[in-house]
Amino acid sequence: MSDQILAPCLWFDSEAEQAANFYVSVFPRSHVENVMRSPVDWPAGTAGDVILVEFVLAGQRYQALNGGPQDTGVFNDAVSISVACENQAEVDRYWDALTADGGEPVMCGWLKDRFGLRWQIVPRVYFEMMRDGSASQRTRVMEAMLEQVKMDIALLEGAYRGG
Repeated sequence: MSDQILAPCLWFDSEAEQAANFYVSVFPRSHVENVMRSPVDWPAGTAGDVILVEFVLAGQRYQALNGGPQDTGVFNDAVSISVACENQAEVDRYWDALTADGGEPVMCGWLKDRFGLRWQIVPRVYFEMMRDGSASQRTRVMEAMLEQVKMDIALLEGAYRGG
């Protein structure tokens, strides 16, 4: 276990282990560290059921909790995981993996995976252009991004150059 003291805890109805296994299959430097089973019956399950999965995604610790159904839904747009990608191939790979089997594209690089968790799949160059560009370059890049669903680096770079 690392020295990291903070770990996002993701609430699932009953799919914590399935979700953790899926996520670690998508990202490098990822693995499941521990699957905790309840020794007793509890509000969301029975003795022996998976209650918590501790896992690492790209070096970052997470927890997946089987908390049972919630009236308001488990995930919403208020919290997402942002993935900074090195190139278009990486954007495409993460996008395709996370939208597969029931995931949904949203807009502006956002998607919802099959478990309902929100992700932002963003090329690093977008952040660089928005940080380092002139006011007119940033405006063009932002306008180009707002027209996209999955982010396209070539289109963003063209907007940055004024094309």
